[in-house]
Amino acid sequence: MVIELNGLITEDGELKLDLPSGLPRGEARITIEIPAEPAWTEDELKRALQITPMTGAEIVAAGLTGGWEDMGITDSVAWVAEQRRKRRERRLRRMER
Repeated sequence: MVIELNGLITEDGELKLDLPSGLPRGEARITIEIPAEPAWTEDELKRALQITPMTGAEIVAAGLTGGWEDMGITDSVAWVAEQRRKRRERRLRRMER
């Protein structure tokens, strides 16, 4: 049986709620769902998710070009393999602790 109730968490950390009469005695599983307060209005969210494409010239002017070579990486496959090896070693060191 599932019963949904509204409750209030006080500043003292107590949960206050009114139980309906006639509930059977015994253990119960309590799930607390705290509603998220909307931080954005619907209009703000629409504006934030709006995409304005850039031209190639705008992309270059904004400095959004480059790639592996700008990071000093000459072999992308070797670089990825090295990153995975380092991550594996860190994970093993954490497990040994």
